[in-house]
Parts: sequence; C-alpha cells; structure tokens
Amino acid sequence: MMTTKMLAQSLLKVVQSPPERVQFRASKTLTVFVAESGIGTLQGKNVTFNAAHKVRICDWLRADKIDPTTPANAWADVSRAAALELGPDEKWAGLAVRANRIMLKALPGRPLICGGESIFLPPRANLEFDVLDALECVRHDSVIVVENWEVFERINNLELDLQPAGDNPLILWRGGAHVSIGAAISFLDAFERAVWSAPDYDPEGLAIASRLPHLKGVLAPPDEVLRSLLKKSKLQGRYISQLAGSQAVLEHAQHPDVRRLWSIVKESRNALPQERFCSVGN
Repeated sequence: MMTTKMLAQSLLKVVQSPPERVQFRASKTLTVFVAESGIGTLQGKNVTFNAAHKVRICDWLRADKIDPTTPANAWADVSRAAALELGPDEKWAGLAVRANRIMLKALPGRPLICGGESIFLPPRANLEFDVLDALECVRHDSVIVVENWEVFERINNLELDLQPAGDNPLILWRGGAHVSIGAAISFLDAFERAVWSAPDYDPEGLAIASRLPHLKGVLAPPDEVLRSLLKKSKLQGRYISQLAGSQAVLEHAQHPDVRRLWSIVKESRNALPQERFCSVGN
C-alpha cells in the first residue's frame, strides 16, 4: 500500500507512544493499514499494536525514507524541498509553494524603487517577491493595498483619487487563492509605512480595511457618488451575507474613514465592488 502523509503521521504517533500503550483508536487510516499490511490487530473500535508491531512499523517507515523519530507535525511549516528531507513526497509540505510571496507594482508611469534601482513596469505587469526579500530592497514611503486581483492588475484604469497616498505609493495585492493573504499582512506590519486601503465597499471589504496594519486612510469616491452608486447596485444579497461576520468589527472601528464609509454602506444596505471604478481599457 502507498504511504500517504496522513498514514505516515498516524504511524509516527503509534511508534512514538509510550511502550506500555498498545491500543489506538481504529481510525479509517489505521484500519486500512492493518487490513492491507497485516501489522496490528483490529479489536472493535480499537487497533492493537504491540511492541513487535511497532518495530515492524518503524521498518515500514524507514523503507519510505521516514525517520521513525520524526515528529508527526514536522511537515506543517516546511517547503517542498524541506519535505523531501523528511519523507518521500515533496507534496507533503505544509507551506503552499507561494506561501510567503507578495505581488508588488507602482502606479502607471512611476517606478518601483527596489534595490536602489527605479524599475518601470509595463501595464498589467507586477513583480513577485518573498516577504523578507521585499523588506530588504523595496523603498517607498506609503502602500496602497488593493483587495481584488483585477483591480490590482489594471490599476492604471482605477478611477479613484489616489493622491492622498503620496507621489509614488507602492501597490500591493492583498492576496487570494494562490498567494497568501497572511504574507501581505506580515509585509505591511514589518514595512511600517503608511497604508491606504482600496477595498470593496461592503461590510467585508471595510472590515478588512479596518484590520490593516498602519492604516492611514481608505480610498473611496466622494460620499455622494458612493451613495448614488450603492443605491443603484443590485448586490444587497452580498451585503446581507457579509453582515454577520463583519458588523461587530465595523461597529467598533476607530478609524474615521472606516466609520464614515460604513455609515454610508450600512444606510444603503447594499454592496459595491471596487471593480466598479475600474474602467474598461488596456
């Protein structure tokens, strides 16, 4: 039978248990292992692994290049390369391939300042960094955090006043399915520059903005424009679905921009994605 990560972790817990312990819960993983390997004895809802069984399990693990003394949680925070040092499959790695990566760019026509160089990127291009590398080389005085990928990619089409964030703010994508949101937050926390949020105008978007480290302000259209667009929006369902998870945070928010924008969104009982302000273009 093939040794999966789950099976390896279960077997490591067995062989690292006290010598006097011989009974273990008959999980599906261990039940299949006993049935297919012939090691151990099923007894109702338990599996018995005596001393001789544990020795055979150690041999089983070694055959798959797994040291029997390896902690069962050893794969939780390692890269694929490190996972191969612990076992037979790099896919057992606990860290996603791009777990500590962030996406950065500058505004159109302005340089990304990195390592003492001014880098001018073409439209819809960005640079991907490891968080620690970015902290060492990126030099900007402020950061705009963009919530959605499409807006980040087409930041040159975003029809909002970005001037409050300064002459040359760093543009950072908050992250999503394949790039860790946690990496972006860690970067902002350690970068210690003024942060401006470019969010969705809905409960969740404003709650996200309120939690950003070093938040200086929230970029938004004029209040009357936002009220008008919210009134025309057809996303009341989104507003309602997000309310339970965000309302408590927003009702206790201290930042004046968050409080003001939440008041407008709350009054409308509607939602407005930031893509609404991204004009069609290249």
